[in-house]
Amino acid sequence: MNRGARREIPYYFAPGRKLFQIVVKIKGEPGSHGRILDLLETRAKLVGATSYSLQDGTTIVSGFAEALSNSETAANLHRLAVSSGVVLEAEVLEGVDGMLIDTFHTGLETGGEYLMLVRRNALTRMLDNVHRLLGTAGEVLLYQEGLAVGRANAEAFVKSLGGERVRRNLGYLRNNLAAQGWGRIETKEGPDEGGSTIVIRDCFECSSNKGKRTGCHFFRGYIAGNRSVTFREEFAVQEPRCTLRGDDACEFVAKSSAAGL
Repeated sequence: MNRGARREIPYYFAPGRKLFQIVVKIKGEPGSHGRILDLLETRAKLVGATSYSLQDGTTIVSGFAEALSNSETAANLHRLAVSSGVVLEAEVLEGVDGMLIDTFHTGLETGGEYLMLVRRNALTRMLDNVHRLLGTAGEVLLYQEGLAVGRANAEAFVKSLGGERVRRNLGYLRNNLAAQGWGRIETKEGPDEGGSTIVIRDCFECSSNKGKRTGCHFFRGYIAGNRSVTFREEFAVQEPRCTLRGDDACEFVAKSSAAGL
């Protein structure tokens, strides 16, 4: 199975169709999830669904659906969901003029932290503008911002997992960044002339190559900040290869500041 981006559907467009968002809280019993989906599909075609467990043992199932009939109503779908016998609460929200937006959720949450979705191209164009307006000072600013984010993310992992476990599994934990769209990360942990090498393909910082930036200053700062908290010492990071300079990937070499570069 090919790996790829996770499909999130915060909005959906189908002109001329009657659209609904169906959100149900169901019992944490085997088969409950499949039962409610099978029942709803008798009246609507699901075009995207997600589910997640709550601390009380129940599960939220949220789906975008195209009604099989334009005479369908939110009230009818609500009654259908409740009739399943596994639904504890239900809410059905109708779209407008062929458009459907997730009006139930207010963002993303993972590990007790709230996230937000931003288009990669929009973010990298912002980075381009920082460089265009501030020049080399903009590169310093981006590095410092990356440093702060890297420190904060490492502090969150250390707090929840413990420092020793984080240090022991640092290469594996970087997959968390890939899962959030930062890029495909390859790690070469362990000594490499006193340092470690991190390779990232499809780096988010390079996804809009329309400015004059020549390096991933934000991500370079991120690695330095993340490692400084993880290993409790300062790190210096260089980027010998970068997609913005025509290379096939971005490569970072991180070394303890005590060892020098």
